[in-house]
Amino acid sequence: MTLGDKITQYCDGVLTSDIAVGEYHRLAVERFGKLRERLHWSEESAQFAVDFFGLLKHSKGKWAGDTFELSDWQEFIVANVFGFLRDDGSRAMRTAYTSVARKNGKSTFAAGVGLLMFVADGEGGAEVYSAATKRDQARITYDEAANMVRSSPSLARLIRVQRHNLSVESTFSKFEPLSAEADKLDGLNPHAVLVDELHAHRSRRVWDVLATATGAREQPLMFAITTAGFDRTSICWEVDDYSRRVLDGIIEDDTWFAMPCGLDEGDDWRDPETWKKANPSLDETISTTYLANQCKQAEESPGRVQSFRQLHCNEWTESSSRYFDMAKWDACGGPYDITKLEGRPCYAGLDLASTTDITALVLVFDMEDHYYVL
Repeated sequence: MTLGDKITQYCDGVLTSDIAVGEYHRLAVERFGKLRERLHWSEESAQFAVDFFGLLKHSKGKWAGDTFELSDWQEFIVANVFGFLRDDGSRAMRTAYTSVARKNGKSTFAAGVGLLMFVADGEGGAEVYSAATKRDQARITYDEAANMVRSSPSLARLIRVQRHNLSVESTFSKFEPLSAEADKLDGLNPHAVLVDELHAHRSRRVWDVLATATGAREQPLMFAITTAGFDRTSICWEVDDYSRRVLDGIIEDDTWFAMPCGLDEGDDWRDPETWKKANPSLDETISTTYLANQCKQAEESPGRVQSFRQLHCNEWTESSSRYFDMAKWDACGGPYDITKLEGRPCYAGLDLASTTDITALVLVFDMEDHYYVL
């Protein structure tokens, strides 16, 4: 089966609901067909990129030593990012944004994309950076790439591996981890920037500096793959929002690939049937049994609900944690007889705002077998 046939089969599976996906994953598949009507999709270019992953091996867990085989959703991303070409033969896609739940192989996939851009893209003096707010975070993708090089004889002969640098002397190319902690981000000339867990970026500095630095390259790539966050003033929220507007057809941007994977509005996060939408590698890299256990713990511990929904259902939440299960809180509402509160013990809590916060007064009445909260 050719790559084109495989991608067509995958798209058909999504559009006929044989493959469970969320609304924006489905829109990404629909958009692939629309892009093929106005851009040139080169199966040869896409196949070359897919074949490159066959040179790579996993370094951790039960797959350690096994050849990297792209999952169907990863193959779809590669086919989009590396298959669409401009009239001059250069790649159309300059930014790629994917959002999936934890433990779906994000870092390993990003490392593979980085190595492809590093040694197999025909770019002289290629600079590839694994970018994060902290160097330790940036090293996660970089270390995956370094381990792949060590385990691949063909790449090991070509690439020199050091603790903080991969290099190819013959092309003057380098692959390095980079963080906001670096003394200087200016002056770089990146061919590819890999941003794993964009939601962890508390400011837009790293993204903006590196995105604007790609301007001198012929076909650069900003490749972001992340789990959803909770800060709706962050660069991740901005990129996610832009991506959804592209998929909604509000913005036409043929340089931008987007595929946010997650539950749809109204889905019950406790329903195992919905988990596949946020976990396209469900029962490959993460098991349904594991998610069921995490879900059960969240149901019994309200403080863990937000974490489960954000990290495993890939939902944008209002905060990283929440003490109350708001569904249970809302269920307590209803009419009451205020006269019954007379003479009952009452505890008052007052939170005064000094600038832009909200001032709140809460009265809690002890009714012996329950409480009234006003």
